[in-house]
Amino acid sequence: MSQPGTLERLLKVSRHEPPRVRAMLGAFGEKIGHKPEVLRQLRASLNPFSKFDFGMLAALPNARAWQAKENR
Repeated sequence: MSQPGTLERLLKVSRHEPPRVRAMLGAFGEKIGHKPEVLRQLRASLNPFSKFDFGMLAALPNARAWQAKENR
């Protein structure tokens, strides 16, 4: 994901993916320090009242900031 251009390619097709996928991409992008303006657009595509099941990716330190459900 940190290779140049990889996240950009994924973000181009992400608008056709479920919100959970967009949220996980946002968490990855933020973790690797991607451009804030791109991440803002991605966050704006999510319903702020929804929570998403990230599965094992809920272990990302910023997963909750991207609306991941809490693991119980």
